[in-house]
Amino acid sequence: MASSETDVRKAAELKLWLEGRIAQLREEIERLSETLSYVDTNLRASTFKQAIEMMAETKEAPEVRDLKRDKGGQLMAKASITSDAVAIEPSNGVELKSDTPPFKTFLVGKILQGMKTKDEELVRAGKLAKGTELRFDVEEANGSIGKLIVENYREKTRLNEILSTVSWTFSRMLEK
Repeated sequence: MASSETDVRKAAELKLWLEGRIAQLREEIERLSETLSYVDTNLRASTFKQAIEMMAETKEAPEVRDLKRDKGGQLMAKASITSDAVAIEPSNGVELKSDTPPFKTFLVGKILQGMKTKDEELVRAGKLAKGTELRFDVEEANGSIGKLIVENYREKTRLNEILSTVSWTFSRMLEK
C-alpha cells in the first residue's frame, strides 16, 4: 500500500505541476499573439504603398481605361490598372465630392468594404494568404475625390465589378 500512496502523491504533484505549466504556456501564447498582432499592424501601416508607387517599382506599364458617364458618354475618370492594383482619378474638370451619395454609402460602404470583409474572413479561415486581402484608400482634397486606389483585387471579374460600380456611382453623383 505504501507504494500506491507514493504513486498517488507523485501523480498529484505532477498534475499540479502540469496545470501550472499549462497556465504559463497559455499566458505566453497570449502575449505572443498580442505581439504578432502589433507587428502585423505596424508592418501593414508602414508597407501600404500607393498603387502608382507600386506600378513604378514593378516597371509594369499600367493599362489605362476611360470611365465614361452612362448617359451622354462624358469622360468622368481614368483608371490605371496593373495586375494587383487599380488607381481611379476623376478627369480634369470633373469634381466629385466624397459626401455626394452614393459614394460613401454604396461604393465604399457596401461594395469595397464588403469585398474587404470577405477577404478578411478568407484570411482568418486560412483560405487566403495574409497581406493579399483587398485594400482600398480614398485620397481627398477639400472634400473632393482625388484618387481611389484599390489593391489586391486578385480576379478580373472583381476588377470589372469595381470599374463598373465606380462608373455607375460617379454617373449618379454627377446627376446630383
